[in-house]
Amino acid sequence: MLNILLVDDDAVEFRLIERMLKDCYKQPFTLRYAETLEKAITILKTQQTDIVLLDDKLNYGLTAKESVPVLKKIRETVPLILISSNIDAAYLKDKTILDVYDIVDKFNLKKRINEGLLGQ
Repeated sequence: MLNILLVDDDAVEFRLIERMLKDCYKQPFTLRYAETLEKAITILKTQQTDIVLLDDKLNYGLTAKESVPVLKKIRETVPLILISSNIDAAYLKDKTILDVYDIVDKFNLKKRINEGLLGQ
């Protein structure tokens, strides 16, 4: 079973992604939700996590440039997939600079899941 952590400050986005996963991902999974970086850290420290889906902008102006290194420090080997509605932002141009598994346009997430983004 795939253990997914979604880090996003918008609970509506959580519900949308949860529905999307149920519709598209045909393997068993558990989806956990953290609306803050602090909650994500707690989950990563205490629960099995196979993949992190991370909104590139969290509350208080926190961007992936700040949040990715914090999460990588906790669980270096867990793949991080950034989800962004501003995929053309300069700091998102190169996923190797941010050291993430992938960067996905929020509006193409369903398609990417269908194409095997989560390894189905």
